[in-house]
Amino acid sequence: MDFFFLAILNFANLLPPILDIGDLFGDMNLVLKIFVLLTIISYVTQHLGKGPLALMLIAVLSWFIIFDYFMIFGGIYFLFMILVLGGTQILMDMFILAPQAAMEQQMGGGETQNQPNSADFNDRQKRMHEMQRRMRVM
Repeated sequence: MDFFFLAILNFANLLPPILDIGDLFGDMNLVLKIFVLLTIISYVTQHLGKGPLALMLIAVLSWFIIFDYFMIFGGIYFLFMILVLGGTQILMDMFILAPQAAMEQQMGGGETQNQPNSADFNDRQKRMHEMQRRMRVM
């Protein structure tokens, strides 16, 4: 019985360190901080240029956002990036495009564009044959 537990412990030591969840979250946290820093730099330089005031503002905002209150701002930034990179499209599909498609189908009487009404189709064919006959006469 003791041999079984020792085998399990030895197997756990053989796993690569990348599978350690704590280290993985730490690495993801570092990458998120780098992206936040790049966002701060980009935002400030676009609005204030590259002068000394901009550099001081970058330093103060970076220290405040990345080191002091990252638990708050990191989550906000993560949610913001999810919304920007795809969440907005999903929301737009659900709340704008889907009701519009349902309304168009309802106003069309349940008919689709690709399958015309047979009476309408026959009428159009008769008109087309009549136009072709008139073109031949001319």
